[in-house]
This record gives sequence, C-alpha cells and structure tokens, in this order.
Amino acid sequence: MTWQVYHLVFRLQSPMHIGRGKIGNVQRTYPFVTGRVFWGALTMRITRNNPRLVQANGNAAYQIVSEKVHQSIAYTYFYPARFSGGFYHIFWPWDDDFRRRLISSYVSTALSYPMQSAAEALLHEVEFITPYTLDSVEPVFFVGYIFVKENSDLGWEKALHQLQFGGERCYGWGDVRLMYCAPVMTCDLFGGMLIFQDSDVPKIKIVDSEKRLLAHTDACRVSANGDIEPLVGREWRSGNRKNKYAGQHVGYSNVCYTPGSIVVKDHLFSIGRFGVWDVQENPEE
Repeated sequence: MTWQVYHLVFRLQSPMHIGRGKIGNVQRTYPFVTGRVFWGALTMRITRNNPRLVQANGNAAYQIVSEKVHQSIAYTYFYPARFSGGFYHIFWPWDDDFRRRLISSYVSTALSYPMQSAAEALLHEVEFITPYTLDSVEPVFFVGYIFVKENSDLGWEKALHQLQFGGERCYGWGDVRLMYCAPVMTCDLFGGMLIFQDSDVPKIKIVDSEKRLLAHTDACRVSANGDIEPLVGREWRSGNRKNKYAGQHVGYSNVCYTPGSIVVKDHLFSIGRFGVWDVQENPEE
C-alpha cells in the first residue's frame, strides 16, 4: 500500500472561525475545516516542533516543511459531528437545521475613548462554529481522514495533539483536542459515502446515493450541480520579493464547486494539494 489511511476525530473546545470572506461587516465562516486550514495548522505545528530546522533555515523552515507535507500527507475536509450510541453522527452543512444548531456570531467594535463611544465604521461581526450544539448542548467533534505515505518521518503524530484551526487564534479560538487516531482497515470513508483507492495519489469514488462532493472540486472538469467559488487563501511567503509578510501573499487554487454540490455523472477523483479534488477519470467513458 502506498498510502495508509487514518481516521481522525477532534473535539472542538472553543469557538472556531474558518474564513469564508466578508459581507458588509460580517466575517463569514465555512461550516467545516477546509484542507487549506488543516494544512496550515499541521505545517505550523510540525515546523515549531523542529527548533533545529528553524534555527538553521529561519522562516524558510516553514516552506521546507510545507513541501514535505504536500508530498507525504493528503487529507479530507473535516466535518462537525456529535457522539451518540457509540458512533459519530456528522452534521452535514446542507441539512436544514445545520446553522440553527451550530453557527453563532460574535459582535464587537473598537472604542473612541475621547468621545466615550464606539469608533465609527469599526463594528464587525464574526461567525463561528460553536463548541456545543445550540439546542441540545452536546459537545461538537470534527471527523475526517488523513492519508500518509509509507515511511513518512515528519512527526505528524505528535503534531496532531497540538493543533489550532482557523482565525482569531490569539483569542483562543479554534482549539481542538485529538480524541481518536487509528488506521482504517477498510476502503470505506465517512460511513460508506466514499471509497478510497490506493495509487500514486489518493483517489476517491463517491458511492453514496446523494452523490455529494465532500471537498472543493475543480469546476472545469466535473459534472455537478451546485455553487462555485474561487478558492483562495492568504499565506506567509517570506521568500517573496513582494507581499512577503503574514497574510500578504494570496494563494489561488482554482474555481471550484463547493462541498455539498451534487455530482450528475460518476467520476473518480484524486485528492490534490489542500485536499482539493480533481477528476482523475470517468468510469463511464
């Protein structure tokens, strides 16, 4: 086997904001952990766990580890879930009651002290995924999978116990605790919604009757019905001549169908960088 599949479960211990852009003064959140967010958290933690590498390479150490992660580890998106009856039951974002049960927001503003009032035009609202369900007050977990190449020596196992996802981390948001990490003995993922196929790159086939995409997918190559959006993210590229500081470099992945879009034609998908899916081949052709 080229790749070993691991089933991961994290418990969310604080509000989590996964940036999805801004509308007016509202900073929206994705209702799941994207591959880019997981990659960023894992890369940061593995790098900081290797002080000798940082000492020898400075900020370039993050780029070195980033490339090793891309080469040795692939991953799905991670979806919120609750634990009941010995199983993790996933809250799918396209369910009617998802936002009512799991999405809240925090409103704040800067103050103008001389005027003893709120500063003009600085009111903002940040959406977040709640660590407990809003109706039944049950703990919220995140469920997903990683694919690790044989003989990988990145130290990813230790890093999984020290991750923090998303934005507003300096306020303690995005704190998670690893609850479960074990090899998967079958090819079934997400309760039989997907089948994993081992090859040079991890491949996925949708077998669930709803045929929903569970990651952003290149819109140019897949036959699907759903929303599309440009998939971008801010990065720290200290080696750039321009835009080299935190958040100044904008990484562009492609125009993609969003998770939850419905596939209208069977495809075999490969999992690429940042967990983005691409059509590998069409079994019907």
